[in-house]
Amino acid sequence: MVEDVAPERLNKSLETLHFAFRGLVAEPDTILRDNALSRIHHRLLFFISTYDELSVNELVETMRLTKQAIHKPLKTLVERELVSVRRDPSDKRIKRLSLTDQGQKLENGLTGIQHDLMEEAFQSVGPEGTDAWFKVMNTLAKRLGV
Repeated sequence: MVEDVAPERLNKSLETLHFAFRGLVAEPDTILRDNALSRIHHRLLFFISTYDELSVNELVETMRLTKQAIHKPLKTLVERELVSVRRDPSDKRIKRLSLTDQGQKLENGLTGIQHDLMEEAFQSVGPEGTDAWFKVMNTLAKRLGV
């Protein structure tokens, strides 16, 4: 049982989480801004890359967002030829998403920066620290049913 869950410690944990996240997204945010894109575009690129050929509905479910929330940013990615959309051969109502070569290059660059930062952090804390981090993050993610 964790003994030190005083409000001051919890506040420090939230502050650390806030700044850690800002550190993780700072460089990708600059690249996105230079391309007139935002974090939602990066998240879409990431999930489409991770789950290639997923449907729009599967993307919505995976990201825990609404179709309305992803419509405009997804449309932008398609218009800029970063994401391709094709009809499912077995059900024409289903739209399948994948990254174009240009979209994969951008996603690799953005996520690659984050991979490097995460790898550095995990190497710094070692396997036990990494396992503890995953336990904390998974516990928080369970609130969303992930």
